[in-house]
Amino acid sequence: MCAMEIETERHILGLPEMDAQHAYLYSLFDRIEKSPAVTDVPAMKALLKELERYLLFHFASEEHLMRCYNYPGFSIHQSDHESAGNRFIKFLDDFDSAMLNPAALSIFLTGWLMEHSRLSDTEYVIWIKKCRTSLELRKEEIGGGTQI
Repeated sequence: MCAMEIETERHILGLPEMDAQHAYLYSLFDRIEKSPAVTDVPAMKALLKELERYLLFHFASEEHLMRCYNYPGFSIHQSDHESAGNRFIKFLDDFDSAMLNPAALSIFLTGWLMEHSRLSDTEYVIWIKKCRTSLELRKEEIGGGTQI
């Protein structure tokens, strides 16, 4: 698969705050070794730490955004985050026991985010955009005001 095909599979949501976070996650995923065994333990340890930190931040950000807009699919979406997080923890455990397969980690994370953003994230983004559009329409109805 060429770089252009990979980029087109990395779904853009059209919500800048989340697209930026997804881009950073993909950049981290791209730094994971593509070999079946870790060759640079200190580098992998640092990368895994940043992945863990940023995944937690990203999940919390999405969930906060969904709560702010009363997204009806919140609990299902949160469950999907928990499942992915639990799977990631198993990879961390593999690293701690010197059994991590970096290629498998890369495939899991990249594939999960591609599918999750294309399916689940798209749904909450549609909801939020409708809510924001509704606010814009109300603003116009009451005679302007400041830009939201």
